[in-house]
Amino acid sequence: MSLLVLILASAGLLQAANSHSVPRVNTAAVIDFVIPKTKLNFAQNNVSAKWAPGYPKAWGSESFNYQFNEPSPDDVFGSVVTEDEKYLALFNGSHVKFIDLDTNATASTFSLRVPDGNVAQTLTLRPASKGGYDVFTTGARYRYDYAAFTVRQYIGPDLQPVGPPITYEGGIGAISKQGKLASPYGYIYDLETTSDAPVATLDGQPDITDLSFAPDGVHLATVSWHEQTADLWNATSGEKIFTFPATKAQNWATRFSPDGKYIAIVVGSGNMTVQIYTLSNLTAAPLEIKGFNDWPRQLDWSPTSQQMIIGDNGRLRIFNIPSAEVVQTWQVDVREYVYNPVDTKWFDNGSKLTWVWRDGRYLYDFDKNVEWLWTVRNTDHSWGSSRFSLLKKRDYAVTHDGDSTVRFWKI
Repeated sequence: MSLLVLILASAGLLQAANSHSVPRVNTAAVIDFVIPKTKLNFAQNNVSAKWAPGYPKAWGSESFNYQFNEPSPDDVFGSVVTEDEKYLALFNGSHVKFIDLDTNATASTFSLRVPDGNVAQTLTLRPASKGGYDVFTTGARYRYDYAAFTVRQYIGPDLQPVGPPITYEGGIGAISKQGKLASPYGYIYDLETTSDAPVATLDGQPDITDLSFAPDGVHLATVSWHEQTADLWNATSGEKIFTFPATKAQNWATRFSPDGKYIAIVVGSGNMTVQIYTLSNLTAAPLEIKGFNDWPRQLDWSPTSQQMIIGDNGRLRIFNIPSAEVVQTWQVDVREYVYNPVDTKWFDNGSKLTWVWRDGRYLYDFDKNVEWLWTVRNTDHSWGSSRFSLLKKRDYAVTHDGDSTVRFWKI
């Protein structure tokens, strides 16, 4: 692909790039799509990341794609690639379609029976311990309300529904490896049974903003934006184990490290701090990471628990834990207020990292110091959320994009 690089000074020219208002940042147009200029780009040994051959790429240049229905801003759309890379599941708000990625044929289509008078919102899959999958959708009276319930349908290895759907009160806050679902309402359900009754309730926790299971499935951390609290619970009994010292701020997120040793709490408001507690010594003062330019809303541990990616305004930084040393930074060249990167996630045993900034999906390879970007053209429109899958067995990156399209890119 030949590249024509133009510096765009007009925010009006950028407005056509997507259906959202576009921030005034330094950008470059490559043929017919827009990418941000970066001030810092995950440099290693003072060498910035390089584009993978042929990248950046725009929607429309993918190897192939799938849609369940015609893209529309009113779509209820979700999609998931199964962990074994065998199937792509597509959701259109009422039905789920499984596509066999070996044959490119539809393997199954069935209805997710959402209660009458309600709207489905999301699609989540979980491999079931007895084979097959648990298929979840959350829903509410109106599309953009907080999830009021979760519908679960078990499907067997033949991808056909088995038994009636089960409806739980509240959305999906977190699902443990041991098969427990915790809702932001404070209810904990056992997915190894067909009961819709909670097996535990978090006593005295009326307002949960975020929660996280420890790897052991017993410890559960919660934070509250409204109540300005952070707590540790026994997820089996619902008993509160520990109340973290008051932050006097709107706590935004909490995450256990994969090794179960640490609990991270994101503190917002005027504090803008990430606190990291040691589970074995909760009364010790936490490690505090400060110096953010906005609420650090994005946080994800590396699989080794030795690093953490934290995002703030137009920037991602990788910190070593527990030294809190910044080892790499990605930052857009900002002229005025822009947006935080979102949907950060580590892949390939921590050798790759993905995130979204505006309507661009990024993937960075630490070993090769190489970067990929998939983004909208200036004639495209984007709405809704996105998701990313990396298929190592097939050498494909998969972008589940905000125009109700699932795109497969050979990498």
